[in-house]
Amino acid sequence: MLRRDPSPASRPRQGGRAHPGPWLLLFGVAFALRALYALWALGPDPHAPGAAAEVDAVAWNLARGYGFSLGGVSRPSPTALVPPLVPWAEALIYRSAGHHYILAALLLCFASALVPPLVASLGAATFGGPIGRAAGWLCACHPLLVSASVGAPLESALSAALLVALVLSAAWVKTPRPGRALGVGLMWGVASLTLESALLLPALIAAWAWVPIGLTVAPADRLRQVTLVLVGILLVAGPWCLRNTVDFRAPVLVTTRAGRSLLDGNRPLLHLESDSGPAIAGAAAGKTSEAEADARALREAWKMLALNLRSWPAMAADKLAHLWSIKSEEPGRVVGPLAARLGRLDLLFVWSLLVLPLAAWGLGHTLAGPRRWYQSLGALVVTYFSILGVIFQDSLRTRVPAEPLVTLMAAAGFEDLRRRVRALGRGLRVIEGSRR
Repeated sequence: MLRRDPSPASRPRQGGRAHPGPWLLLFGVAFALRALYALWALGPDPHAPGAAAEVDAVAWNLARGYGFSLGGVSRPSPTALVPPLVPWAEALIYRSAGHHYILAALLLCFASALVPPLVASLGAATFGGPIGRAAGWLCACHPLLVSASVGAPLESALSAALLVALVLSAAWVKTPRPGRALGVGLMWGVASLTLESALLLPALIAAWAWVPIGLTVAPADRLRQVTLVLVGILLVAGPWCLRNTVDFRAPVLVTTRAGRSLLDGNRPLLHLESDSGPAIAGAAAGKTSEAEADARALREAWKMLALNLRSWPAMAADKLAHLWSIKSEEPGRVVGPLAARLGRLDLLFVWSLLVLPLAAWGLGHTLAGPRRWYQSLGALVVTYFSILGVIFQDSLRTRVPAEPLVTLMAAAGFEDLRRRVRALGRGLRVIEGSRR
């Protein structure tokens, strides 16, 4: 008769929690690079650069108790020119430590340094651990993401919030649960308050998740969970939209700058001078509200575009080429002591020559693979921001939230090429899985 050993040899537990050391190292390197760049770029007397000036002004008014407003102490006026999340976070620092922009810059560097671990987590969930880790290290050293932590604070913060929402969305699709659906909606609401360009992304994610969720839950439960995503978004973003509607006596979602962005983003391509500045100045002086100025800019933009229908294809091609340019918008224009050392070296140009071909290969491999629906999540988000760049602004700032997903596809492309080269070196042949 067989007897059980009373003292069996201990076996290592399977599926234990991963050691945090590699993740902390990845975050530490990313934060160090961004913090050093911020110190060099801002110089000894740091002030908010042009892209962050409005955010900083609103945060300082919040810290002094004047509410979410712009303008001086004598006459601050409510504003919605910037989304609320980043100014609220900066105001917490200013309230406790005073108005020192370097502290806000380091906070933004901290948020940007979360992007590499988050993209590594997303890559591990969708492609596997090695691809996720490679994508994380690519994001840690990406010159555009490093510089965006100073030059494009809202887009940089959106990158972190967007990746958290995507990680939760991928987990929800793998194991659909009502609680997970609500959590996904709450996080997408946070992303929408970080930057208004993420406002329509939940609809795209819901459409992407509709089919795979239907394979594991009943149709009624699927509809219920998608509704919970919408409820989560409304719980987070609804109070802010209600505040804007009450303050401006007009329906305003997140910000009052959509019309201005559409007008200013298309006017230069038609060789027309911008005149939205007086409208915004009039709003700041109290002559017209921000909502009225934005509505007027929106009407002017649609009128201008309607009169130039034949120029639309050329404008779209030009903006798309500019958005995904392999060169910086201002190569060599680095402020601070770093400029003298780098000269006119365009780091983005060197980076793009190495990474973008791998990303294109990875995209093709993903779309041809057996898990193309699940792994196409990153490609859908990149397409979304490309369309936004064609419609609105086509600057590299628009590209920042999508860039971590480009590095994820580049890591997938590199891994596929490495696997093929090793197989050929051993006289083997790579056989893809089923494409059904």
